[in-house]
Amino acid sequence: MGRKALRCAVCGSPDVVAKIEGKYYCFKCGSALILENSKKMLQELKRKYLESSA
Repeated sequence: MGRKALRCAVCGSPDVVAKIEGKYYCFKCGSALILENSKKMLQELKRKYLESSA
């Protein structure tokens, strides 16, 4: 009734599909966020475990 419609925290799209760390995201913005975080995590793991043992 008086409920506020959910919107993507990045682009404002009403097509919200995920809640990540308390914020709502559409598929496009949410997947970009996940990809960016995954890349950072892989780079950190590579630096920590592969480059330190060389």
